[in-house]
Amino acid sequence: MKKITLLLSALAGVLAFAQTSPLVIQNYSAYNAEGRLRTSPISAPGPYMYAAPNIPYGSFTIPAGGFTQYDKFSTAGTAPYGITLWYVGDPTNPANNGTYAYNHPFIATVMDPSNVWAGFDFFLKDPVTQNGVDHFRMGDPAVDPWFVSTATGINSSADWFTITTPSGPTTYLQIF
Repeated sequence: MKKITLLLSALAGVLAFAQTSPLVIQNYSAYNAEGRLRTSPISAPGPYMYAAPNIPYGSFTIPAGGFTQYDKFSTAGTAPYGITLWYVGDPTNPANNGTYAYNHPFIATVMDPSNVWAGFDFFLKDPVTQNGVDHFRMGDPAVDPWFVSTATGINSSADWFTITTPSGPTTYLQIF
């Protein structure tokens, strides 16, 4: 009986910290946000992911004026700026390293419950000239101290934050 209670407690803990927070990205700026969107394990070490370039862009991009929402990693391919492929790195089990389709069972069964949104390291680029105007490393510093939650550049600013309501948390990245 004690083992069953322990197993149920462990399962409840994993589910409580599963990737339940949708990520909403709102790019209100006149620039394309181009860079690397990353997830992080809830408890390190463990597997992490980077979003592959979204078509028609050469890197993960939210265009000027773009809006998207990713409810889960395993449904990210259906979003307005879909993430159809994830690059997985796993320092604890290199056999898991590789590229996975967003709807691959590994993403749903392993990554959805074990990862959270970490951040987006990006350049804002003029959509016509492709000149970079600002660089940001936006994310949750509690998940990865490499990221910051608010920043101001020369031509723009950005904020990363989470709002919790009775229906659950939602994480936002807003670029102005």
